[in-house]
Amino acid sequence: MNKILSFRYFALFGLLFSGIISLSLAFQTKEVEVKVPSQSNWVNAQLDKMTLEQKIGQFFMVAAYSNRGEAHYQHLDSLVTEQQVGGMIFFQGQRINMKTILNRFQSKAEIPLLIGMDAEWGVQMRLFGEDRFPYNYTLGAANDPELTRTVSKMIAQECREIGIHMNFAPVADVNSNPNNPVIGFRSFGESPIEVAAHVKAAVEGMESQGVLTSIKHFPGHGDTGTDSHYDLPVVENSFTQIDAIDFPPFRAGIRAGTASVMIAHLSVPAIDSTGTPSSLSPIVIKDYLQGQLGFKGLVISDALNMKAVADRYGKTEVVVKAFEAGCDILLFPESVEDAIQAIKAKVEAGEIELNEIDARCKKVLNAKYKAIINPKSYESYNEYEIELAKRQVYEKALTVLKNENETLPIKRFDQRIAHVSIGTNTSSLNKSMDLVAPIDHFHFYTVEEAQRRLKDTLDDYDMIITAFHSNTVRSRNDYGLPNNWKKWISDLPDKKNVLAFFGNPLGLKDANLSKFQSVVVAYENHSVAQDRVGQFLMGTFASSGELPMTMNDTYKRGFGVKVEWSGRLKESQPEELGISRQKMLEIDRIVQSGIDEGAFPGCQVVVAVEGKVIWRKSYGYHTYAKEREVQNTDVYDIASITKIAGSTSSLMVLDSEGKFDLSARLKEYLPELTDSTAYSNLLLKDMLAHQAGLSPWIPFYTKTLKEGQPSDEWYAPMKSELMNVPVANNLWINGAYTDTMYQRILRTPLKSRRYKYSDLGYYFIKKIIEKQSGEKMEDFTLNHLYKPMGLQYLRYTPLEYFPKRQIAPTEDDQIFRKQLVHGYVHDPGAAMIGGVGGHAGLFSNASDLAAIMQLFLNKGSYGGTQYMQPEVVAKYTKQQYSRNRRGAGFDKPKLDGKGGTCYKGASMASFGHSGFTGTVAWVDPVNQVNYVFLSNRVYPDAENWKLVKMNTRTEIQRVIYEAVQQAKR
Repeated sequence: MNKILSFRYFALFGLLFSGIISLSLAFQTKEVEVKVPSQSNWVNAQLDKMTLEQKIGQFFMVAAYSNRGEAHYQHLDSLVTEQQVGGMIFFQGQRINMKTILNRFQSKAEIPLLIGMDAEWGVQMRLFGEDRFPYNYTLGAANDPELTRTVSKMIAQECREIGIHMNFAPVADVNSNPNNPVIGFRSFGESPIEVAAHVKAAVEGMESQGVLTSIKHFPGHGDTGTDSHYDLPVVENSFTQIDAIDFPPFRAGIRAGTASVMIAHLSVPAIDSTGTPSSLSPIVIKDYLQGQLGFKGLVISDALNMKAVADRYGKTEVVVKAFEAGCDILLFPESVEDAIQAIKAKVEAGEIELNEIDARCKKVLNAKYKAIINPKSYESYNEYEIELAKRQVYEKALTVLKNENETLPIKRFDQRIAHVSIGTNTSSLNKSMDLVAPIDHFHFYTVEEAQRRLKDTLDDYDMIITAFHSNTVRSRNDYGLPNNWKKWISDLPDKKNVLAFFGNPLGLKDANLSKFQSVVVAYENHSVAQDRVGQFLMGTFASSGELPMTMNDTYKRGFGVKVEWSGRLKESQPEELGISRQKMLEIDRIVQSGIDEGAFPGCQVVVAVEGKVIWRKSYGYHTYAKEREVQNTDVYDIASITKIAGSTSSLMVLDSEGKFDLSARLKEYLPELTDSTAYSNLLLKDMLAHQAGLSPWIPFYTKTLKEGQPSDEWYAPMKSELMNVPVANNLWINGAYTDTMYQRILRTPLKSRRYKYSDLGYYFIKKIIEKQSGEKMEDFTLNHLYKPMGLQYLRYTPLEYFPKRQIAPTEDDQIFRKQLVHGYVHDPGAAMIGGVGGHAGLFSNASDLAAIMQLFLNKGSYGGTQYMQPEVVAKYTKQQYSRNRRGAGFDKPKLDGKGGTCYKGASMASFGHSGFTGTVAWVDPVNQVNYVFLSNRVYPDAENWKLVKMNTRTEIQRVIYEAVQQAKR
C-alpha cells in the first residue's frame, strides 16, 4: 500500500500573511507542499475574525444532494455565502459529480466546509454506481475486529477520495431487539462486548486515515420497536440494563478516539424521566454522555427533519433546543436562517453565554483543522486488496445452521446435483460453483415459476441446492424472501436438500428447516458473498461464522456449525497469502516473451499455494493466426503428464485397494502376454522408475506407411468393422494392429538396467489397470477419479466431450497423419491404439490438472474423499533408487539439486512431470506449491524447441518460488 502524503488535500488553501486566512478549497491532482499553521494559531485566527452569526453558522450542517439541479445548488450557495453554514451532509448522488460540486461550494466558503456522509458500508450507502462493503452484522458474524479495522480504513479511503471529512459511522447500537425496524443489520450484533470490539476497531481504522467518525445513536437505539424517522421510539429498559448493554460500545468508541457522537431521537425515561427526546435532552448529553462517559468531542444531533422530533416541535424550535441541550453540530435542519437568528437572540439576551458559543465553535474548528487543514496521510488500497477484504469478511461470516450427516461440503460429483436460485442477481453463485465442478443450474424470479418449470424435474436429482436471494436485509416484506417460499420448502422432494440463504437470517426465524440436511446463511445477496458460498459448498474452505444475533430458541447468538476444509482447491488471490501481485506479474512478462518469440502461440498457467489458487490465467491464442484466444476452459494435449494424471494415479487407487503391488513383476499381472519373453521378470517398480532397460520409444507408425502414406492395408478414411480405431480426422486403423504393437515391444531387446526414460512400459501399465479394474482405462479414470472429483476437462478422447474449438491443436503432421492434429492425441503410438494410452492421450485444462496434483499433495485426499491411501502416495512420490532421481511414475528434482526438471529452489521432496507438447505439472509438499503450465509448443512444428531453450516453464516456476519466499520473510 502506498502512502498518500499528508499535504495532498482535496482543497488548496492560501495563507495570507496579513493575519487574515482565506481558504479556497479546490480539488487538485498534484501533491503540493504548503506551510501549515499550528492548530491553535489557525483555530484562534478563524475565531477572531468571525462575527457572532458566523460562529453560530458553524454549528449547522445542511443537507446536500449531488444529483439535483441548479436550483438546489444555488440554494446551497446561498446557505454558504449568506448564512455561512459550517458544513454539509451529502445524500444521494454520484461520485462523478461530487468533486465538481464540492469544489464549487468550498470555493465560496470563507471557512472550509466540513463535509459529512452516512457511509456505514461505504459511500455506496449514498452514491449510485458504487460497490459496497459488507454490512455491520456481516462483520459481526465474521467476528474479526482486525477485518473490521481494515474495512473501515478502506471506507475511509473512499471518503477521502471524494472529499468527505466525516463519516457518520460506525453504528454503536447493540441489536438487542430482533424486531428493531431501523437498526438490525446496521449493528455489529447482539453482544455488547463484541459490538464494542468492532466499534473500537472501526473508529481506530477510520480515524487513522484522517476521517472523522461519529458513533451513533446515543444512548442506544438497539432495543426499539419504532423507527425514529417516523415516530419517537421509547426505550423502556432500566438504567442498569442501558449501562450494561447500550453504553459499552459507546465507551469503547470514545476511548478509541472518535471525533463525535451522534445523539438519537429517543425517549429514555430511565435517563430523562421527562420524556424529552434524547437529542434535545441536556440530561442525556451533558449529564450522561459528557459527564458519566467523559466525552469531550463533538456532539451531533441526528437529522432534525426526522419525525420523532420534527412532528413535536417547530422547525426553528427543534434546532434551538438541540443546541441548548448540547449538540455542537445541528444536522439537517429544516430552518437555517431563522434558527441562527433565534440562537443569536438567546446569546444577546444572556440565555446562552458567548463563552459557550466560542468554546463550542472551537470544537468545530478543531475538527476542521484535523480533517481539512492538516489531515493525516492515508493508505491507498488497490482493487485487489479491497476484493480480498470483502472475500475474507463474507468467507468468515458464512454461518452453517445445519449439517446433518456431513452433507456439506459436497464430497463427490458422481451424483446428479441441481442448484435452484430464486430471486434476483444470482449469477455469481453459478460461476463460483462452475469453477469447481459441473452442476445443473436453474434460475427463477418467483417460486411459482420455479415450481411450474421444474415440475417432476427435481425427482431425477440426488441433491438439490436451493438458494433464496433476498432483495433486502430489512424486516419489511418478509426480509426480501420470495413470496410462497415456505411452500417451496414444503414441496421439495425428499432428497439431500441444502439451503443457501442470501439475506438476513431473521427471515428464517419461523421457517421449518427440517427438509434440509444443511442450511447456510450468507447475510447478504452480494456478488462476493455468492462467490464465497459457492466455493464453500464445494469444500474449498472451512466455515467459522457464528450468528451475531438470536434467530429463535434453536439458533441463538454465537451459534454456528463448524465445517472443515475438504482439501479442494480454493479460488483465491496472491494477497491472501501476502504474496506480491507485482512479483507474480513477472509471469506475464515471461509468457509474453515466449509468445513473441514464437515458442508457443498461447498457454494456461495455474498456481496454487497452500491449497489456494492465487494465479489462474490464460495467455495468447490457439494458433499464431490469432483467431481464438485461449480461455481457462480450453483443453490441451498434456502428453506425458498422462503418465501421472492417468496411469500412476490409477495404479495408486488400485494399490490402495490391494489390487496392485508396485514390487511385483510384470508376469504376475500379464502372464498371457509376457510369458516366455524377457519382459516377464521386469519389476513394475523399475518400469515406473524408467530403469527396466526398455527402449525410449518405438516409431510404430513407420511400419504402417506405404510410399510415405498411411497404407490401405491398415487404414481407412471411414470407420468399419475392421478399421475401428480412430487415429486422426478421417483416419481409422485396423483394431488388430494393437496386438502387433505389443508384440513389437516384446521383440525389442532389453538394455542394461539403468535409468533411461521410456514410454514403452506404460503400454503394459494400461493393460494392468484394465485387467485389475475390469474397466477400460478411460472409464476407470473417469469413474474413480475425474468424475467424483468434479473434474470437467480432464479427459481422454476430447472430441467426445468438447467442441473442436475448445481444444488447442498440436502438430501439422505431414510425416504420418498428413494433417493438422486437432482433437486427437499428438503421440503417434497413443493415437494408433485409439488415443487412450498409459503414456499419453489425456487432455486437460490447467485447472483440472492442478486439482489432480493437489490430490497428490493432499496425500490422496480431495474434496473430503480419500481416493488413495497416504502411505501409497508417499511410496510412489518418493525417489525409488539412490542413483535414479525418479519416483514411481513421477519425475523429481535432479540429484545434484541444480534444477533441469524443475526450478532449483524446489525441495527434493517435490515431484511432477513434463510433457512433449510443452506442458509441466509440479508440486512441492515442503513449500505447498502447486504449479501447472500448459501450451501447444508443437504447433505447428514439433521441432520448435524455443520453449525449452528459453527455459520458460522453469522461469515461471522461479518467479513463483521467489514470490512465496518473499512473502515468508
